[in-house]
Order: sequence, then C-alpha cells, then structure tokens
Amino acid sequence: MFGRDLQPTAAIRGNLQFTHAGLVTATYFVNPLGYGLRKAGDKFDVRLAHHSLINNLPSGSLLLGIQARLNTLDVLTKMVEGVDLDECEDYADEVVASYERVCAIVPQTRIFLLSIPVGAANSGISAISRMWRGSTTTLDATALSRADQAGYLDKANEILSRIGGDFDPVPVPAAMFQWLWEHYLSRGAAGDPTAPTRVGTLDDATSAVFRSAALDEGAQADNARRIRPSFVPVVKIVQPDYAYMPSYQAMLTPHSFPYAGMAFPGSSEFLSVLEGVGDVTVDWGIRVSTKPADAVLKNNEQNLRRLGEQMDQRDQEVSFAQNTLMSKAQMLGEYNNHFEVNGGESEVSFTTVIAVGGPSRDTTLDAVNALKRRYKRFQIELTAPVGAQVDLWSMLVPGSPARRAFDDFAHIVPSDMWAGFVPFTTSQIGDDSGPVIGVNLLSGHFEPIHFGIMEAALHDLSASFAVTGELGSGKSFFLKLMAVLVHDMGGQFLAIDRSQVGEWEHFAASIDDAVVIDLADPTVSLDPLRLFEPRIAGERTLDSILPLLDLSPTSGAGAAASNLLTPKGITEHRIRSLIDFINVVRGLRDRAGDGDEYADLAARLGTVVDRVPVLFDAKLPPLRLDAPATVVRTHKLALPTAEELTTPHLYNRLPLTKRLGTALYELVGVAAREAFLSDNGRFGLLVGDEAHHFTQTQVGATVISDFSRDGRKHLAAIGLASHDPGTDFQGAAHNLIPNRFVFRQRDETLARNSLEWLGVDLDESPFLLQVLREETSPPSGPGRQVPDERRGEMFMRDALSRIGRGKVFGPARADRAAAITSTPTAGNGSRVEARQREVVP
Repeated sequence: MFGRDLQPTAAIRGNLQFTHAGLVTATYFVNPLGYGLRKAGDKFDVRLAHHSLINNLPSGSLLLGIQARLNTLDVLTKMVEGVDLDECEDYADEVVASYERVCAIVPQTRIFLLSIPVGAANSGISAISRMWRGSTTTLDATALSRADQAGYLDKANEILSRIGGDFDPVPVPAAMFQWLWEHYLSRGAAGDPTAPTRVGTLDDATSAVFRSAALDEGAQADNARRIRPSFVPVVKIVQPDYAYMPSYQAMLTPHSFPYAGMAFPGSSEFLSVLEGVGDVTVDWGIRVSTKPADAVLKNNEQNLRRLGEQMDQRDQEVSFAQNTLMSKAQMLGEYNNHFEVNGGESEVSFTTVIAVGGPSRDTTLDAVNALKRRYKRFQIELTAPVGAQVDLWSMLVPGSPARRAFDDFAHIVPSDMWAGFVPFTTSQIGDDSGPVIGVNLLSGHFEPIHFGIMEAALHDLSASFAVTGELGSGKSFFLKLMAVLVHDMGGQFLAIDRSQVGEWEHFAASIDDAVVIDLADPTVSLDPLRLFEPRIAGERTLDSILPLLDLSPTSGAGAAASNLLTPKGITEHRIRSLIDFINVVRGLRDRAGDGDEYADLAARLGTVVDRVPVLFDAKLPPLRLDAPATVVRTHKLALPTAEELTTPHLYNRLPLTKRLGTALYELVGVAAREAFLSDNGRFGLLVGDEAHHFTQTQVGATVISDFSRDGRKHLAAIGLASHDPGTDFQGAAHNLIPNRFVFRQRDETLARNSLEWLGVDLDESPFLLQVLREETSPPSGPGRQVPDERRGEMFMRDALSRIGRGKVFGPARADRAAAITSTPTAGNGSRVEARQREVVP
C-alpha cells in the first residue's frame, strides 16, 4: 500500500485540516501536566483535569504522544535566552562547547497533540458520521472561504472552552502536519526528523507537501524467494524518492486490561511504561468516542432485557451458561449503578495504538517483546494483530477515516476510569530556558534540564536553591557549578569557604579578578560601621556585637550600646568605626556620673578588640563586593555546631571564640545582602556550604529570608548546602527556597529527611528511599568509587514544585570542568597536587 493512500489531507489552513472525505479537524499542541514524583493529592488534580477533558471531547477526537529527537540548536538557543553573548564571552564559549555534548546525548522529548473534529466541509453528513463510517467524498480546496474557516475555529474554541485551560492548547502550524507525516514514515530510522519544539507561524499547505512511501506489511520484500507470505506483525516503510534506510514498525494495541480494575495512582498510568525503551522510537495514539450517561442507561436497560430473555430460555438447561449470564447481569447492574450515581459521567470507547519503530526488523521486534513483558507486570496483554498493522498505523494520522480495526480493538470504560490513564502528563523538571545543568533521568528521554537562575526574577520566581547530600555526593560540586555559571553570564558571587584545603580558593583561581579573603589573616575590614550607610550602620553593628558580647539590647550595657549607635548618637559622637565606638565608650566610662553600664560595655569590648583585627583594625580597607567572584575563607574560625545553636543552655555557654566566629559568619552574609539586594543591575549569588550557620541564627535566618523574598526583585539569590535538611532547612529556608536538590544519602534517617524536605510522601512511595540510598550515584568496585557515568545523580524539585530525578553535568568547557572537579590537597602547609575526576560525558 502506498503512503499517499493513507494520507487523508486535502488542504491545511493554519491548524485546520480539511480531508478528502470532507472532515475538518483542528489540531493543537497540548501542554502536559506535571506528574513525576508528586504527591497523590496533586495526581488526583491531574486526573480531574483529564476527566473534564474526556467528558467534553467530541467523538472522533485523537490524542497523540509523539517521541522525537530534540533539535540541538533549539537546546542551545534556550541556553542563551536573555544573555548578551557580546558581553559574556565566557558563557558564549560554554554554549559552543555544549554543542558536542548535546549531540552525544541525543536528547529526546515527547510532543503531545490533540486533534478534534469541528465540522464537515461538504454536505449534510455529520463530521462524526464521516469519522466513524469512513465516508469518501472529494473536497474542493479552492472553495474554502474565510468565513467557513472562522466558523470552524469558533467551533474549536467552543470545545476548548468547555475543556478548560489546564492543558493550555496552542494551535499547531501547518508545517506540523508535514513533520508528523515524515516522522511516521521514518519512525525510529535514520531519516526521522527532529522535533519542532517551538510554535511557528500559522500558514497554509496542500496535500502536495506529503511524501509518498510504500508500506509493506509483513516485510514481504525482504525475502523475495519466500513462497508463503510473511505473517510477522511488522510494517516495512520505504520512501523511494529519498535515500533513507527503511523503517520497520510494529503496531501494538491492548488486548485486555486487568479484570479487577486498575488502581489510581500507581497502576492505571499504563502509557508511562513506554518511556525509556532503547534503540527504538515509541509513539502512542488514542482515538476516543463518548456517550452521555442517559444514553448509556438506556442501552443498559435494553441489554438487561436481552440477558433476562436468555436466562429464561436456558432456565431448564444444566450447564455453566446460567452462571455466566448471572455474572454478566451482576456486572451490568454495577455498571448501570455507576452511571445512575454519577450523573456527570460519560461512557468512553477508546482505541489505543502503540507504534514502535526501529532501523531493523530484529530491533523493532525485540522492543515489542520487551514492551509486552513490561505490560505483563501490570496485567495488561498487548497484541500486534497480523493483517491490521497498516490500518492501526493509519489511526495515528489526524483526520484518518474509520477502519474496521479501530472498532475491533476498542475498549469501553466510564470516563472517570479513563481519566485515570492521565495520558497528557510529563516528568519534565527545570525551567524553560537557561543553562543546561544536566539531563532528566525520570522521563527516559534524557531531556536537558535548564536552570534559568538569572531569568527567574524576570518571571517573578525565586532563583534561590538549596542542596543536601552526604559527604562526597556532589553538593560542593553543584554549588561551584552554579557559581561559575552566574559569573560567566555576567553576574557575581560570594562564596563562604569552610574547607581546610581551600577548594573554593582553588576554584576562584580560574576566574579573572577574583578576590580571596581570609578572615584569620584579613586584608579587608568587615567593620559594619564602615561597610554600611550611616542610616543602617548602627543597626547592623548591634546585630553583630550584642550576641558577641552576650548582651540584651534593652538593659544595662546593651541599652547603652543601643543608644550610642542610633543615627543621632553616631552623629553626635562622630562614630565612624568600631575603634571610634570603643574610644567613645571608654570616654564615657571615665566620665563621672555616667554609671556602671559603660564600664561593663568597655570591659566586654576589651575582650575582643585585639582578637578580631578584621573588625577593629582601622588601617584595613573596608570590604567592597564589586568583584565578579569573592571567596571568604572561614576555615580558621571556631563555629558552633547545629546542636549548640539550637539548644539554649549550650548556646549560653558558648566560648568567646565560637561567638566571634558566628558574628563574622553572619557579617559576611549581611554584607552580601546589602550589596546584592540593591538595584545595581548585576545578578548576585551568595553561596553557603554549611547551611546551619545561617539557618540556626536569627541574623542568618533573616539574611536567607531577605534573599528568598526579595531576590527576585533585585536580581539576587542564595545557594545553601547541608547534610541534614531535617534540622538545617527550617523556617525561611524550608518555606521560601523553591529549587531543591537531593544527592546521595546512604543514612536512612538523613535520606528520609531529605525526601520529605523535597516534598515526597514516603507513605505513598516508600521505594524512593531505597532509590536514594542505594541507586543514586552508588559506589562500587575496588575502593568503592562512584563510576564516572553514575556521578551527579540526584532528585530535584523545581520552582513549579515538580519533582523528578536527574543527573548533573559539569561545565562543558574543559578549563572550567578542571577547576570545578579538582580537589586540592595540602601537605607541609602548601598545596602540592590537584586530583582530577571526570564527570562530563
């Protein structure tokens, strides 16, 4: 059979298709709903959206899920959206270097389409009758008026209005029909075109744009010497006008579903089984017809009457037939009761076709057998009917007239049960544009994960993110990846480096004009009275020194300090630095009649003035956060543990060294907040590798809250990492940071805390605990090392609360990858080597 005989299109006007039989259809891109690892409550919302969809679709509608290769240039174009490459040469180099990586991954996607009949171009036979009776008339494409087209579009809009806006349908361009046809002819073979991922202009086309091809059912031509015909359920498609290799395709359809029903969620989403089948392309199509509840009840009465007649006729017969008839009557009664109780229900007759295409017959048949085994676990039996392969192949073509096979393999269910199939869903995670940070592992298509950290503010979303995982799981690697991407796209970052070996200092050495600050051997001052504007300098100073000196702001020495550091007090006493503040306090102490509070304050200040030159050395220039990269080393600071910060009696007994460390740590965050949360036109990222030093203190929690709430207004974000989100990511960090990443956690308690923080309901999905502990970047082999190809695996929750699983890549540029993946080691007081580990495919 020739392909042109199966192509029903006579003319295309925008997204309207006019067939030779006179049928008019309107086709739309469908925006699939987020599904993946979301909670059951969210999944029930998705089911409700599908219930509304199926109850309002006209009979003869076609739902399609088309697997296609992503266009590499489209991926790169999304990477550069909103970035001035003339100003960001480093990022331009990163994008160019990403080309070969994306080509090597061969990312794919699934395009979802909806084709609905909206009328008949000729005559008095209804569109539904044409679709299901296969009427054959001829359409005069030249006679299509604009008024007629407008009427069809109005009908389509009326249907979409009843469906609702959950799926955000967008009209396809005329070129989509041509692409779809060429994809069907080359499914799984070398000539399969890349996906048209972006909506083009709505234009016109005629049937001349469709290629011709020969469809050889059974691949008879592969063995010309065969005397008997081949009964292999496969279709060989050859395009004689093109030098493409043939495509071998098999059409599968469900022969039976589980007798006991399919539980939702978890068992009814049978189309999700199709994802991740290697070496072949798998498409699916569902053609539906609906019947309202009153018609169903009427038919049920007639069927019950016939069953009664049959039972009366066999009343005296000794056989199993009576039991069979009684069983059917009982099922019919339950079915009828379902429609009586649920008046808004409809009956759905649907035919499902799963199209598998590959470059050879053996590859295709191997994939068919693999799919049959997969579906066997769900108690769904697939069949590849011999002799009906071409007819089922044609069902996926929009506008195709009805064929006998469509009815032969149809199933009938209530609409609420059909809605449990949730065909229009996706496991996509990440943003629509931005740098590619990795690939999606949950969908099975390896789609690039875009994280538009600098674009989020333009869409009124927070760009802040948090990371958790055990030691060596990839937390620091991911933080450095995000920092270097922000820098390369024209932003700036400040990172707090607690590591003894100075891994962030080593990383910063690869960035031009980076500034490294060691708080134990300072070259700049963090004196808040010098850092901040006079109107806020006093408040910032009190936030730091009162906890440091263990003072209350409302009594005794604390009240004295508060009075001196008001804007009026600062002006009156000419306080421009902490040294000035100490001298004023000492002067007031020595003045008769001023009481003991200044003596107490002076004594407390005297315990720290010589210990912290970064605060009290007036010769040091104040910190200026204008460098593209700033690393603050805090490895020599004594800092309290999370338990000491959260337990009152332990906090009250903190030694002075740990109080000093906490004050300086907080000051760095406050300085970053004042610098980055200002409208300077430059994106700023604050990076903290040990989150509890921020999240467990009042000042630190305020810094996080400010970044999370106001970062989108001022082009700023915060990135935090922790081993245990159950204790470290609470309050503002837990509620306001939308983007969350979970790397390997082998400890059961920490793994449970991490998944719950991510938003996973472990009562519904307990298996995910084992996946995180044992199947996420698992160490193996000699030395228990993680294989290169398994590094970077993680769970992710994006800004839209979609939860999925992915794999993080390093930078595509070799020099950037070397700087991020190297681990400096110190010996005899100096760095002597850098161990490289490959993470880039």
